Amino acid sequence: MSIGQIKTDIDQLERTLFIYSLQPLAIEELEQMQEIVKALKEVFLETCFEGINVAELEEVRFKLAEISYSIIIAIKEQFHQSVTDDVRKLETLYRTA
Repeated sequence: MSIGQIKTDIDQLERTLFIYSLQPLAIEELEQMQEIVKALKEVFLETCFEGINVAELEEVRFKLAEISYSIIIAIKEQFHQSVTDDVRKLETLYRTA
């Protein structure tokens, strides 16, 4: 899978999360998204980075981390669990970007 394909999948996940902000998804859908993110992370790490600039790679890494935290927060919210630590992690990610 190329970086372009990974970016396309990331965009699709981001759109789904945006829709979630308007109308909550089922837990099963969030868990499926979580599995997709894990798979994308693995594919990303196995991708040849030759010829790809660092800024582009950093953008993909950042978006994968951001989506991952957002999904974890959404799942915990549906189970009425505390999301404070996960929100802090997300804020830290934003500060480091």
